[in-house]
Amino acid sequence: MTSIDLYKKGDYYCGFKSCGHAEGEFDKIVCSSISTLTQTLYFTLINKLGVCESEIKDRQGDGLLKIEILNSDIFKRKDIQTCFEFMIMGIELIDEAYPEYLTLKIVEV
Repeated sequence: MTSIDLYKKGDYYCGFKSCGHAEGEFDKIVCSSISTLTQTLYFTLINKLGVCESEIKDRQGDGLLKIEILNSDIFKRKDIQTCFEFMIMGIELIDEAYPEYLTLKIVEV
């Protein structure tokens, strides 16, 4: 099962941790969909929105991507929040279609 924690400071998303592998008939669809959404957010922050890699704490490994934006002034930007909301909407759609493969929760940090 894939577990996704969405990190929030007050009203603002500031990161996430996605870990684990979905297992079962639709595991490849679920895993690749989650990976696409989470990696797209990460690379959009850096390549399109100008967030420096030094401002993102990240950990990556097999079945793991964890990021947290370190600068509170940056993660409050509307464009960054829109990107988080886009990723979250996609993950929620995956969760609706394949609830047995995914857990999603908000964690106040």
